[in-house]
Amino acid sequence: MQLRARRLPFSLEVALSVVVAMIAFAAASGVCVAARHSHVPDLVLGLALLAVVLAVAQTAGILYALPVGVVATEAYDWFFLPPLRSLDPATFSVLGLLIAMATMVGAVTTTIARNAVASERARGNLADEQAALRRVATLVAGGAAPSEVFAAVSDELGRLFGADASFVARLDTHPDADQTEPWVTVVGSYGLSTGDAPVGTRVDLPPGRMMRSAIDGGKPVRLVGDRLIVGPFGVIAAKLGLLSGIATPIKVGTRTWGVTVMASRDDFQPGAESRIADFMELAAMAIANTEADEQLRRLADMQDSLRRLAFLIARGVEPERVFSAVTKEVLRHFGDGGTARLLRYELDGTVTLLANEGTSGPHVQVGGPWENRPPEGVLETVRRTGRPARVDDYRSLPGGEVYAAEGMISAVGMPIHVNGRLWGLISVGTGHGHLPPDLEARMTEFTDLVATAVADAQSRDELTNSRARIVAASDEARRRIERDLHDGVQQSLVALALRLRSAAMDAAARGEAHEEVADVATTLMSVIEELRELSRGIHPAVLSDSGLRPALRALGRRSHVPMKVDVRFEGRLPLPVEVGAYYVVSEMLTNAVKHAGASLVEVEADEKDDVLTLRVRDDGVGGADPERGTGLLGLKDRIEALGGTFDVHSPVGEGTTVTCRIPTRRAITAETSGGFRRN
Repeated sequence: MQLRARRLPFSLEVALSVVVAMIAFAAASGVCVAARHSHVPDLVLGLALLAVVLAVAQTAGILYALPVGVVATEAYDWFFLPPLRSLDPATFSVLGLLIAMATMVGAVTTTIARNAVASERARGNLADEQAALRRVATLVAGGAAPSEVFAAVSDELGRLFGADASFVARLDTHPDADQTEPWVTVVGSYGLSTGDAPVGTRVDLPPGRMMRSAIDGGKPVRLVGDRLIVGPFGVIAAKLGLLSGIATPIKVGTRTWGVTVMASRDDFQPGAESRIADFMELAAMAIANTEADEQLRRLADMQDSLRRLAFLIARGVEPERVFSAVTKEVLRHFGDGGTARLLRYELDGTVTLLANEGTSGPHVQVGGPWENRPPEGVLETVRRTGRPARVDDYRSLPGGEVYAAEGMISAVGMPIHVNGRLWGLISVGTGHGHLPPDLEARMTEFTDLVATAVADAQSRDELTNSRARIVAASDEARRRIERDLHDGVQQSLVALALRLRSAAMDAAARGEAHEEVADVATTLMSVIEELRELSRGIHPAVLSDSGLRPALRALGRRSHVPMKVDVRFEGRLPLPVEVGAYYVVSEMLTNAVKHAGASLVEVEADEKDDVLTLRVRDDGVGGADPERGTGLLGLKDRIEALGGTFDVHSPVGEGTTVTCRIPTRRAITAETSGGFRRN
């Protein structure tokens, strides 16, 4: 399709009207002479000349019709109606004067008419532009998402200026620091461009091309014909048959925010560049406002997420819950419907998947090894560099078909450093095009939180393990002392007592005095009994040999106050748990007798969901306070060293109740590291 003919400069049009008038005079004179010889009626000739003048007025305007009409009238008067005239100098002078006057009047009239039309068109354009801006502003005021505002700006531009295609593109910094060339991302598209340049399309900006020139120069750039169909956008323009384009920079404040491109299969009206620039100057305010609102909403939402996560960390909940919560929040904020994963690097070179949200499959097993990792993917790149990594298209990587098959096209990985060392990473992936270029910066706060959670959990774990090792060492010392007393000192004393009794019996048989030897043997047996009681207090052998249930029943049989024992589970528990529970009951029984004046002690023990719940109640005077001693503080330390809780309820006059909850499947040994392997 051909471009519309441009209007000539006005001075040339005036000169052309003079030439047309002279040609018209010659033609009209010839017609009049011929009509006179042919005896054509004057009315017919006059109407014919009038029709020609009207046709010129209709097609060329008053600037041409007025001089033509004047010379046609003069030719009709001079060469058709008597008295006839000859072309002498006087006639030419009159003719020139008439043409000049007619041309001047036509020029003035044309100028006035064109100004009136231009003024009316400008008013109409202004009204249309204001209406378009009102519609965009209404969207912004209504809290529309930026994508809706960008789409509205693109649509309004296309309709206002009669474009066949238009789009709004945001200027982005390249995520690869080594790349210095800028590029833009389409955020709003209209008309023909919605199919070939949809939202999310990235366009490079090589120097010298239309969009780059507009951004670098800070003003609109128009390209026509073959110049338009070169460069990255030129491929799209050639495919759609676009022959004219205008690129206009979008400035928000003092910075260049992006660029808008309008293209048509025909040419745009003169002055379209300035109108587009004026419109975009106002539309840029709407873009700035909607982006500011979106950033505030995003910031508030993110702060809420960070507060929730910080609260979990402060409560000291299990790391697994923190990891799962972080991964869910990361997916909600950054995942774009894709997937988010938290992974840990192990010392042996393997990788463990700690949390996963989004894409799932048989190979996705939280807590298990993670094997799907192309050598150039984010997982291996972060491990190798310790820096954020990005993959824009896994389909182009060797081994990336695994991710592509599960719908992940692009991904970003953020390293997690704990105590100065690389611990793992958070990765976000999507199958919907490219991830935002600022994603790495926005995810930093979440990775910092994960690092804090891991460090806190490791510190708590190390403290718990340290306390557990101390308790375990103390229990082992008790067992060793009890064993040494039982197998060594007690056995020796029993043997000595038997020898004394035997000596007393031999003396009696010989008729010798034996009372003193018998007294020594009796006293020695009493010492042995006391030693047995002492060894039981150090560490009861029945606890190690038979478990918690028999040990509690044995404790009840020796108690000076009635003790009811209700154990509601079968089998053995980990020895540190049984020892801790036994000493809680033993100490509470001692307190009930010595301090509370209790007449009854009730013990309940139940295991459910890998937690032992132990409850010890007495009907004594109450008022027990762990901070004032009475052995409760030591019990609290012991239970907490096992990863459990120790609660005391002891109102004055209402007895004392101690409730302990101890995890029964947690390995509480010197080798425990709580699942946090160190790199």
